[in-house]
Amino acid sequence: MSTSRMDPESISAPSQASGAAKNLVKGLALIDLVATADRPLRLVDLVEATGLPRPTALRLLEVLCRGEVLRSQSDGSYALGPRVAGWGQAFLESIDLPGAAEDLVQELVSISGETCYVGVLDDRSVLYIAAVHGPHAIRPAARVGSRMPLYSTGIGKVLLSARSREEREGLLPEVLTARTENTITDRSRLHAHLDEVRDTGYAIDEIENEEGVRCVAAPIHDHTGAVTAALSVSAPAYRFSREDVTRLSADVLRITGEISARLGHHGSRGTTTREGEGR
Repeated sequence: MSTSRMDPESISAPSQASGAAKNLVKGLALIDLVATADRPLRLVDLVEATGLPRPTALRLLEVLCRGEVLRSQSDGSYALGPRVAGWGQAFLESIDLPGAAEDLVQELVSISGETCYVGVLDDRSVLYIAAVHGPHAIRPAARVGSRMPLYSTGIGKVLLSARSREEREGLLPEVLTARTENTITDRSRLHAHLDEVRDTGYAIDEIENEEGVRCVAAPIHDHTGAVTAALSVSAPAYRFSREDVTRLSADVLRITGEISARLGHHGSRGTTTREGEGR
């Protein structure tokens, strides 16, 4: 962890905060530093990183330790306390992925004018759990609750790309059946393509799953950094060119990043799509 100075007031707080509110902001800054550190932090580290006076930092740390939000270790460093585990579990149990994504997916529909899907891995296939349609009458065939193959869809390729070659093989069918003339049916070529998806950060379904339909998809990360879902924009190819896909990819990545943040993912501290190292 870098110990470059961090302003405690940078955490959102009312501009005319009371003394108690200011102390809360400073305490949150200390908790965040301890939570994101890649090494144990002592009092001197926390004072240097926050710019707080030593007596103020020590007083706040004592309060946080009494409340079991932090704990003081035998070597003088600070770690998260048991109360944080309870808060984290409560947060995880309250997560509703479609609900967390709804307004952001709607924003992407407004930007693209096309249908957006959220899908997850289920029974070795893509399960569509949410969809927001664009204004056009002609749209892709997938519906909420329907399933599609992993290897031929944008969402499926994103989900596969986050896994090792061995894990992918466990999720793929014995025969990669061509759904269109563009479907990748050669396993070696598919794995190479999935590696490219992993490195690029998004996948393109180049009319590989449904005739005349093109899509772009990007990963949604959970609080651990794992890719647990993906978001796609899908449309008839005649009005969704490769140039449109490339141009829209930045918005797709931004939206999936914001959804991931709502699920507790912080890119700087979590893993990337490379969950299966050692390929």
